[in-house]
Amino acid sequence: MIRIAICDDLYNERNMIQSLLTSIQNEEQKWEFNITQYEEGEALLMDMEENLSEFDLVILDIYMDGINGMETARKIRENDINTPIVFLTASPDFALESYDVNAFGYLLKPVKKDKLKDVLYRLLKHYVRPRVCIQCERRKRYLFLDEIVYIESQNHNVYIHLSDGDVLTSREKLSNLENMLDQRFLRCHQSFLVNMRYIADVEEDFILKDGTIVPIRIRQRKAIADEYYRFFCKERV
Repeated sequence: MIRIAICDDLYNERNMIQSLLTSIQNEEQKWEFNITQYEEGEALLMDMEENLSEFDLVILDIYMDGINGMETARKIRENDINTPIVFLTASPDFALESYDVNAFGYLLKPVKKDKLKDVLYRLLKHYVRPRVCIQCERRKRYLFLDEIVYIESQNHNVYIHLSDGDVLTSREKLSNLENMLDQRFLRCHQSFLVNMRYIADVEEDFILKDGTIVPIRIRQRKAIADEYYRFFCKERV
């Protein structure tokens, strides 16, 4: 199920996009869309900020009454929501500005079905990257698993170390996070989960690609090292 928000203040424009999506869904079979329409940016933001709706794609008109599409996109990004955004516009004038909000693309009106289908094919590659929703302080974060390097538990908090150097803090239990993650994550120590794709070497402990040392539980050192070895061999196939 691909969850899509269409935000445009014109009823006919929203319905036209939804009709195109329905037509593409009927042709492709492999896609199933759950579509929600919004006539203003404020309503879309309210749903996203209050976690009432989570979307895999937002199709956003630039010219709208109230706050325009670019302002809406900026507020989405201010809330650390990384949902792909595609702008609808009658002119390519905003193409450069769209980079400021890490836009997934833009579609010129009137939207052509083949252009919309191209966006969906690109989205499919993006969409298959698995994500996890973690409560970090007062905000929910939707993290791609491949950007989590390791997670450390300390003093009733967990610290999530990301590939860009950021560290997020959460009150989640490490055991709960372990159940939410996939097979690339190894519980190598009572206080550590490590993404095995970031391991560069194994000595007494794991050495990550950036030089970080992640400890291995002493009593299970061989079993844990063997588990990493099996993962390493499988990844090379």
